[in-house]
Amino acid sequence: NEKAFCAPNYGHSNKAKYGKKKSKGLRRKRNAAHKTEPQEPQVWITMMWHMGLRLPWTWRLGPTSSSERGHVQEMLEQEEFPEKTLFCGDAGFTGYPLWSSILETGSDFLVRVGANVNLLSEHADIKEVGGGIVLCWPKDRMSSGDPPLQLRLVQVQVGKTKMWMLTSVLDETKLTLEQIVAYYKMRWLIEVEFRGLKQTIDKHKLRCRNNERLLAELDWSLQGMAFAELLALRAQIPKAPSTNRQYRTKDRSLANTLRVLRRYMRNLEQVTPSDSMNDELSKAIVPKYNNRTDKRARYRKKNPDVKPLGDPVIRKPTPAEQKKIKAHELKNAA
Repeated sequence: NEKAFCAPNYGHSNKAKYGKKKSKGLRRKRNAAHKTEPQEPQVWITMMWHMGLRLPWTWRLGPTSSSERGHVQEMLEQEEFPEKTLFCGDAGFTGYPLWSSILETGSDFLVRVGANVNLLSEHADIKEVGGGIVLCWPKDRMSSGDPPLQLRLVQVQVGKTKMWMLTSVLDETKLTLEQIVAYYKMRWLIEVEFRGLKQTIDKHKLRCRNNERLLAELDWSLQGMAFAELLALRAQIPKAPSTNRQYRTKDRSLANTLRVLRRYMRNLEQVTPSDSMNDELSKAIVPKYNNRTDKRARYRKKNPDVKPLGDPVIRKPTPAEQKKIKAHELKNAA
């Protein structure tokens, strides 16, 4: 398992955070008491998750050295998605190859960006006005003749955090600022899905010892979780009230769903008609209560190794780059 899932150069690469500490007495190469500990075997999951239904769509598994963007590009090539899908991702899903792969499928994307993204704009004050039309055109793609990606950069505030979002939907009426904030908040709920896999289904630690069987165990666990959530969703949607209040999939409870299914599976000889199970699944929702007591705030010290995402790097194109941009515009117009 260590050979199959652990990164071979963990803690020894030039970009290792702890290998570059400049604090006196804490340099990992000099202080034997602070040497990097060996990495434990872990499995990487890259999941496509339907934000509206809160259901896993597809996923890829691999070692800790896997590439999220590589997994996404593989799923785009091998899997099927609804027409005009809007792919929403965090700051790790960036880059010209990934974005161009999404656009080639006829879909759009919405991702958070920071200082790890370089963009071109003819307006130098684009950060002051809070966004605008930008171009993603790395120099290697420019020299190879690939077309630039025309994108829309906007600054929004989610909670107390101001962040930059980049999307391929250029029309502001089709994707408003309110929708961008709402979609990014919906994207965060995938972390609740992973929590359900680790805690509710108890797959924080996998049981199989063989690396191939371990991947099969995790794959079947994901399929079982998705199937249980689908059963509950199918039973709960028709039970939605006839009022104007829309059914919210975030009210679905994975823990209560599993309790219902396990109770019926343990008593297969005394099973009643399936409608009774559907009735119980329709009630498998998160309990609601009025909590009038104040909760103690949980204060955590800031991690000094976690750097802020920062602002995207935006610069004006050079005269030579402007000529190439105009040449591509004339080519597209023709």
